[in-house]
Amino acid sequence: MVPDFQEAPQPAASPEVGQVVLFTGLNWSGESHRATGTDALAQDIRRIGVPASIYRPGEWDRAVDDLLSLEPRPSAIAVYGYSAGGPAAARFAKRLGEAGVQVETLVLLEAWGSAEVACTVRLAVQYRLEPGDALSPARPQCTKVQNELIDAELAARGGGLGHLSVAVDPEVMRLVVQQLVQEGWVRRRDAGS
Repeated sequence: MVPDFQEAPQPAASPEVGQVVLFTGLNWSGESHRATGTDALAQDIRRIGVPASIYRPGEWDRAVDDLLSLEPRPSAIAVYGYSAGGPAAARFAKRLGEAGVQVETLVLLEAWGSAEVACTVRLAVQYRLEPGDALSPARPQCTKVQNELIDAELAARGGGLGHLSVAVDPEVMRLVVQQLVQEGWVRRRDAGS
């Protein structure tokens, strides 16, 4: 369970601020999604003033429907997927692209398997503890893709990070938040960056 968990209210939706959509990992223990750290991440994002919604991996199609039904629709969307939520986040972004909606940033943490990044995603970043399946764009150079190993010094402190502990590590969560939001809105990417 995430220490010091406190519920933060969902900020009012605003087209200018954008929206963050988060996909949890699978939770084998039967506990709530708070055990994966995704809920604490959502609370951190909400405290900044950006709406953040949480879905389980199997709910990616409902997440698309929910986002497309928002009025007014957010002008900027960022997506996060942890573990089994990684492929779900990639499918979510692809389906949004098919609906004509661009995703500013797709961040995957310790995602299971490989994922193809839709060309309607401006930046895709994958964080891993060890080398593994890489993200790749749907077409060559249609989007910027970064496959990053979590800094060895960061992973080594406190006895090291594992697949479960990485999603609740404060330093790793700071990296994720920096990719998703900036100064009270969803981080927007220049087309050339």
